[in-house]
Parts: sequence; C-alpha cells; structure tokens
Amino acid sequence: MKANALLNLSTYKMLNIFMDGSQKTFEIEVRRCEKYIDEKSFEKADDSISNAIHINRNSAYAWYLKSKVSIGLSNYKKALRACQRAVSIDQNNNEYIKLKENIENFINLSPNDLEIGNYPNKIDNMVIFTTNKNIKLLSKKGLNSIVYKKILDDIVLDNFTEVSTNSDIFEKVKEFSQHFIDLDFTYDSDDNIIKGTYGFKKARIDLNNLKTIQIAAMIHELAHHLLFEIFKNTVMYLYESQNSDTIEAFSWYSITHDTYWRLMNEYCAHAVECNYVPYKNYESFNVILENEELDEKKVKKAVELGNTLASDIIYMLDGFFTKEMVEEIKLQFLSDRVILKNKGCEFKSEVVLENDEKFDMINSVLRQNLIDIKINFSYDELYRFKQIFSEVRG
Repeated sequence: MKANALLNLSTYKMLNIFMDGSQKTFEIEVRRCEKYIDEKSFEKADDSISNAIHINRNSAYAWYLKSKVSIGLSNYKKALRACQRAVSIDQNNNEYIKLKENIENFINLSPNDLEIGNYPNKIDNMVIFTTNKNIKLLSKKGLNSIVYKKILDDIVLDNFTEVSTNSDIFEKVKEFSQHFIDLDFTYDSDDNIIKGTYGFKKARIDLNNLKTIQIAAMIHELAHHLLFEIFKNTVMYLYESQNSDTIEAFSWYSITHDTYWRLMNEYCAHAVECNYVPYKNYESFNVILENEELDEKKVKKAVELGNTLASDIIYMLDGFFTKEMVEEIKLQFLSDRVILKNKGCEFKSEVVLENDEKFDMINSVLRQNLIDIKINFSYDELYRFKQIFSEVRG
C-alpha cells in the first residue's frame, strides 16, 4: 500500500514537472513568435507558433498569433481559419473578433477590385494599397539621387511663387509659410509651453508668445509639413500614382504612428528650426523621450535620419531664408529681448547619411508601416486620417 502510494506520488510529481516544462516551452515559443513577427521573419514565426500550438491547442492567443503570421505569409484562408479558432476559444475578445471580420472582408474582395492596383494613375483604396503586390514595390523599387532632388525642388516650385515685399521679418516668414500650410494664430495656452502644433497641412501658432517665438514656431511647423511632403511624394513615385487621400493618410501615418519615427519627425523639425533661429531648442523631442522606454540604438538611427532629412529641408528653404533674413530674425530676437535657455538633446547628431542609406531607411519606414497595417489590419486610424485629408482638400 505504501509502495503504491509512493509510486502514485512519484508519478504525480513527474507529471507536474512535465506539465511545468511544457508550459515553459509553450511560453518560450510564443515569445519567439512575437519577436519574429516584429522582425517580419514570418517563416520562423510560423515554426515557433506551430510548436506552441502543438503543446497547447486551446490557447486563443496562440491561434491569434498563427492568424497574424499567416497574413504575413499571404495565406489569408489559413489566417481566417486560425482566427476563427481563436474566437471560438475566446468569444469575448474584441481584438480577435475584429481581425476575423477584417480578414473576411479582405477575402471577399473580388478579383476585379484587386486589379485596380495595376493602374498607375490613382490609388485611393486602403486595402488595395496594402496588398502583397504593392508592398513588394517598396522592396523592388527605390529612390535615386536624380528623382529625389526633383521631388525636393518640385515641392518648393509647386507652392512658392513669389517673394514677399514686406519689410517686417515676422510678416515675411508668415507669408512664406502660408504658401505651404494654413496658419491659425490663436491664444492656445496660458503658460507659453505650447508654441505651435501641426497636423493635416495646418499649423496653430500660439499668440501668447512674442513674435520671435512665433517665427521659430512657424519654421518648426513648416519643417513638419515639408517632411510630410517628402514622404508623400516618395510614395507617389514608388507607386506611380497621382496624389490621393489614401496616399496622404498613409504618409502621415508613417511619420507619426511609430514612436521612433515620431522622434525622427520631431528631431528633423527642431534641427531645421535651430538652423535659422539663435537658440537651440529640442523640447518636444525630449518630451517623447521622457515618456517612453526606448531602444537607444533605434533612437540614434531615427535621429540620424531626422538630421539627414533636416539638411534636405534646409536645402529647400535656403532659397528663401537668405543670410540677410537670418540676421533679421536675430535682430527680432534682440528687439523682443527674448531670454531663452537652450534645451539641448542628449542624442544630438551631426550625421548626414549618404543617399543610398537614406533612401533605404525611407523605404524601410514605409515598408514597415505597410506590413504592420496589413498584419494587424489596423485600418481604422488610416480611414480616420483619410477622412480628415478629404475634408482639408474640400
């Protein structure tokens, strides 16, 4: 009797050890799959999640990951089956339900719908925009120096037609900025912390600040807009498409959605601003850093791209912001008796990437965002952006 009890106890312990080991292996494979999805290594991710499902076929999350991996591998029917399994296990998970519905809607697109993407005229359908065929364009086709310079020159030529005859430096900068963006001067804050904001081709400038600070804010927000224009025109070139609300929405999403690309965006605008005004201010860049736990190497790469694109925007603006105008801005600072503390940046960079590396990184930003949208079927935010751009266009 004692021997049987000891045997049963021993078997029970061994079973527990086996179960604990299996659970640990399951968790390891799930973590690996998540890592491979982030790296866009979908075949490796598929191996890992298949191993995890073999251990535990009743994990809704594992089937959800299987669905996302299958989307990455362009196997949408398998993705739907996996997501249906996830929903059957966890029927109240809205994320699983939404992904299932989005895959169903995608699969139900007719072949004729998908053919629209073949015409190099105007792509204005978000689902078609993110088809596998179109994503591959970003891998096969890239910018070159001649095309890129034309993009920069055309952005200025298409918007800036005449030089201001105004003698006041504030009015000069205001008139020039309004060739590119709508400016809204309002009393936005009581503490003078917010100097300006930009979004969807419009900038708000805080009247609580002195004219000197408003000049700096206009330059900063204009730089944000010109960065958006660079990405938008790059997408138009790569897709051989006219401009559309879809292209504008995706371009905006690409430089604002991911934290590292928001840092790139902010650093770029600060670098342009600091080139023309007599103080160094990286405040909004530092705010993002303070509120996020980030990979230092990725931050440095984002800063390097931001600084490189800032040099391109400065090239675009130097035809207007002559040495004489920069001196006028300095005199306005003295006139306003502005006393400002420099707000530096620990990641400040003087690196200007070579064209090939810059073009590869721009493509990488676009491709990463396209793939992420596709894997997550995260179209809601893009449709919202598209609607806003449509309203702006009128």
